Amino acid sequence: MRVVIILICSFMLLLTGVSGCVSWSASNKYPPIGEFIDAGGVRLHVVDLGPKESALPPLLLIHGASVNLRDMKLALGDALSADRRVVIIDRPGRGYSERAAGGYSLDSQAQTIKAAVDALDLKDPVVVGQSLGGAVALAYALRYQDDMSGLVLLATVSHEWPGDIAWYNSASQWPVAGTLLRRLVVPLYGQLSAEKGIIGSFAPNAPPENYYAKSGLALLFRAADFEANAADIAHLKAQIILQQNRYSELTLPVAIVTGTDDTTVSPQIHSKHLARDIKQAKLTLLPDTGHALHHAETAKIIDIINEISLAQTNE
Repeated sequence: MRVVIILICSFMLLLTGVSGCVSWSASNKYPPIGEFIDAGGVRLHVVDLGPKESALPPLLLIHGASVNLRDMKLALGDALSADRRVVIIDRPGRGYSERAAGGYSLDSQAQTIKAAVDALDLKDPVVVGQSLGGAVALAYALRYQDDMSGLVLLATVSHEWPGDIAWYNSASQWPVAGTLLRRLVVPLYGQLSAEKGIIGSFAPNAPPENYYAKSGLALLFRAADFEANAADIAHLKAQIILQQNRYSELTLPVAIVTGTDDTTVSPQIHSKHLARDIKQAKLTLLPDTGHALHHAETAKIIDIINEISLAQTNE
């Protein structure tokens, strides 16, 4: 019996050690790059760029699954902040942001983000969301469109889809197996398979040079970050079903953009369907472009954001 106890204790120490080393290494290499604010009792990590006084409405950028705010800063934030204010957030539970219990809910994330917007005094922003971040942006608009200048949705998840999610996101929800996965398997296997995952996510386009390092993707393989990301994905379909019949309520300016070669979020199921639901929305299809369209076609995305911004400014 003593031997069994010793083995169990040794194994638990191994789990703690591996997980702790990975978390320390990632956090040390990729520390916070913004500021921390109180968003309705939730501590959020945000980057606030550009001039606060501008003729253009400010922008709020919401990143997708698996990545953190560095992804949106790298693709869009740095370029867009030359002539306007740009706020980029680590979504609740991701990167360096905390979240309350049940924070995987799209509506919960929208409310927390709105509290951050109010705390930063970000008036009537154009909200830009990519992938799962676009689903959050839709939830945000359904609640707060009167306090927005426009909505830009990039390869956004918007409607119920067939099929299941990746096994590891489901397994992360299991009480014991999930803990073992997050603390032993993910810290080791996740980093080994990261480059392959990046290539798949960007296909058919090439990722930016040194994307893994520039995006701080290693932060995902910390146990708490992976748990939050997996919960976001595992609960996403149920949340989408709750909101997908309400999109016709949106009356603000909306731009929907998708890559025709996106194999992660189907253009047919999501963006094209969404454009039919939101009558005033402008749909742009980018040929030979995959899921990471904000990196592959940055200049075109910026033009679309500018078009929405200028339309509101000229009214």
